[in-house]
Amino acid sequence: MKTIVSITMLLAAMLAVGAAQTPDVVQGKVVEKTEDGQYLPVIGASVYWLGTGIGTLVDTAGRFSLPFVGSSGKLAASSVGYRADTINVKEPRVVRIILMSEASEVATVEVVGQRSPTYLDYQGTTKTLVMTEKELFKAACCNLSESFETNPSVDVSFTDAVTGTRQIEMLGLAGTYSQITVENMPAIRGLTSNVGLTYIPGTWIENIQVSKGVGSVANGYESITGQINVEYRKPWNEEESRIFLNVFGNQDQRFEANLNLRQPIGEALSSLTLLSFGTQRMAVDENRDRFLDIPTGNSMNLLQRFSIHGLDNIEGQLLVQYTTDEKRGGTERGHALDRASIAANPLEFLYRYNAQQLRVSGKTGYVFPNSHRSVGLQWSYADYRQSSLFNVREYDGRERTGYVNLLYDVELEEKVHRLRFGVSYLFDEYDETYTTLRLQRTERVPGAFAEYTYTQQETFSAVIGLRADNHNLFGAFVTPRLHIRYTPDPDWVFRAVAGRGQRTGNMIAENVAHLASARTALVEGTNASYPFEPEIAWNFGFNVTRYFLWDYREGTLTLDVHRTSFENQLVVNLDRSPQQVVFQNLAGASYSNSIQMELTMQPVERLELRTAYRFLDVQQNVDGQLRERPFVARHRAFVNFGYSTERTEATEPQMLYDLTVSWFGQKRLPDTRSNPADFQAAAYSPSFFLVNGQVTRSLFEGLDLYIGVENLLGFRQDRPIISANDPSGAYFDSSLIWGPVTGRMVYGGLRWRV
Repeated sequence: MKTIVSITMLLAAMLAVGAAQTPDVVQGKVVEKTEDGQYLPVIGASVYWLGTGIGTLVDTAGRFSLPFVGSSGKLAASSVGYRADTINVKEPRVVRIILMSEASEVATVEVVGQRSPTYLDYQGTTKTLVMTEKELFKAACCNLSESFETNPSVDVSFTDAVTGTRQIEMLGLAGTYSQITVENMPAIRGLTSNVGLTYIPGTWIENIQVSKGVGSVANGYESITGQINVEYRKPWNEEESRIFLNVFGNQDQRFEANLNLRQPIGEALSSLTLLSFGTQRMAVDENRDRFLDIPTGNSMNLLQRFSIHGLDNIEGQLLVQYTTDEKRGGTERGHALDRASIAANPLEFLYRYNAQQLRVSGKTGYVFPNSHRSVGLQWSYADYRQSSLFNVREYDGRERTGYVNLLYDVELEEKVHRLRFGVSYLFDEYDETYTTLRLQRTERVPGAFAEYTYTQQETFSAVIGLRADNHNLFGAFVTPRLHIRYTPDPDWVFRAVAGRGQRTGNMIAENVAHLASARTALVEGTNASYPFEPEIAWNFGFNVTRYFLWDYREGTLTLDVHRTSFENQLVVNLDRSPQQVVFQNLAGASYSNSIQMELTMQPVERLELRTAYRFLDVQQNVDGQLRERPFVARHRAFVNFGYSTERTEATEPQMLYDLTVSWFGQKRLPDTRSNPADFQAAAYSPSFFLVNGQVTRSLFEGLDLYIGVENLLGFRQDRPIISANDPSGAYFDSSLIWGPVTGRMVYGGLRWRV
């Protein structure tokens, strides 16, 4: 029966097409009319919405594509040597803008600005930071987990010294409390929460949208500290390259190759093929503790998407992704052994990981003609399975997930009242085995939601959302959420957010770092059907943004204040004993307070400056005592510089320079005082700096060469593994990681567009 349902959903998506969450766009051409009546493209023209910072440049055929901004309604075009023109655009459609030559007015000077690589969505009720392709290309962004090195709101850290897995944090809490979606559909969650970030290559990403606090009820109930939405490259986007090749390599023999192929198929159908291959070949042990700092291995990632766009008010898409990933690590000699022989070598350690994931998703949308109404269907199915070995401890897991979301959107009064409501169904089937512990559960969650948006011109807007879900294990619950935006002056924007979030913790998959240590897992759950109660938290946030001009260049100054308060939480207790990791339900208080100030500006022409300071107070009740959450820096400072040389022609070479400096304050470490002195860790880590830099040479339009360095100062955590000489001993612990375990890393590569 499940097979029939899956096939039916797949066939439905292939016949369908998805605009439920596809942003409205305005496409068109900028041309000039010649004396003989021909229309020729105006190459290099700028197209932008009046009164906003949203704009773009036309391509060599004069074509452009922009998100529709109804609050402006006036689309302008300009180019040196032509008289600027403005047209009224009240709804997304295809337009043509004709510029007239003004050769006689040679004294006219046209100054056109360009959008920053990272910018704030000015009109959004929720404060949303948009990281564009240019921002992602500032670093060695081989996958999503490495995409936030230049972002002060998201922390990236290693989870242990054996697996080399990177995770993210927001508001001082693990990334599992942030909802990570792909084109507004749940994506990285469940058993992939620890590794799923590496399954999205950076070259697949068109932009990343980061918002703090709870998200929209239309996307589910799981977001607590924020939402990270990834937009893939679009096959219908004519500005997208037909061929995009990226090749990357570093000094440790890590190599990546990515190939994007876009192919229009007729007027309405288009295809995009995304390929990614990666390998880590060299066995690296910089600190000479016998353990590899980075596992060796290979990965392959394939994605095929089809899109039908602009066909009789119906739009949609189908995506099929397949991923394989295999890694080997541990001691230099142990990583070459097999499971049978590792038990006979107590001084060696073997880490092995093999995983496969198949993910299929689709969207179908219909816009009713001559009305402000639309209906959309989103769905996805994922099958993920993995097998891991941590010396003699084995962990196997499988997850099958199905998701369906039906939405109806209607404007009750144009630009004032908007209502969105719908129904959803989430299905999760888990089967995990860790040594002798077997965890199985099936979650079925039908739900319904409604979201009302009120907009008072440009001054005030509010989004009020409410959803009700019925969980087969935990019963019915309600999720209220509120977002408010107030703009008393165009240069000041105030926002507030409040709401509830709920999720089911995955004890093993989300804490895989501790499986590589000698700690014994102790489960203190009370729920009969599943050991733990659901994690429930409330998030309250306030933001103020000040827009200003510095020597005619735009800048922003922002202040974010957030509090996350837990009603219940899956507590990972590392303080009771260095030989145990205790999983228990929260008994008492648990909260996170976050304050962040950020300044973005151009002090001089073509020099981008972004600097930030953040304070975190993250506390959790552990065995009756309120303590700081381990591995969280209370203080963090950040500065990023980006400079580009002047470029007047698309074929003219250009240099781009980027430098990021991050300072991390002390972090509390789990209590190890009961260990012998030689096997104890300090109570707090030292503070430290991380410096990353990159230089890009754009030889001509379409070809970029880049070289960069991560951890320029070569700072490494001293003794990342306790008792590294005795992996089978009682004091072996590779999970007390507070800083980088590898030193300076030099890399280089090229990007080529056709």
